[in-house]
Amino acid sequence: MKEITPEIRKEIEDMIFDYYAEECEIDRSEISMDADPQEDLGGDSLMFVELIEMASDKYDIDVKLQSVGKYMLKAPLKSMKDVVDVFCKIYQYGNDIVNL
Repeated sequence: MKEITPEIRKEIEDMIFDYYAEECEIDRSEISMDADPQEDLGGDSLMFVELIEMASDKYDIDVKLQSVGKYMLKAPLKSMKDVVDVFCKIYQYGNDIVNL
């Protein structure tokens, strides 16, 4: 299991916010932790999949979409905070996220 330091958490948050800002064509400063990624920002599930692939490459994480999907059935993403939290868990646990 990898450790989530404040620096890693901030790096993950920046990656996610920058991605959503670019893909949803909005200013990054308009994105808050309380924003709903789909309702407020116009995001979709395909964007989330692309983010998983980006994080996997950037942090050398071996994680299957099935594992993340099973975890998300228990913990749906209703805010950007939820998105950041799940990516921190993906970073920490990889495929073992399904066991949380």
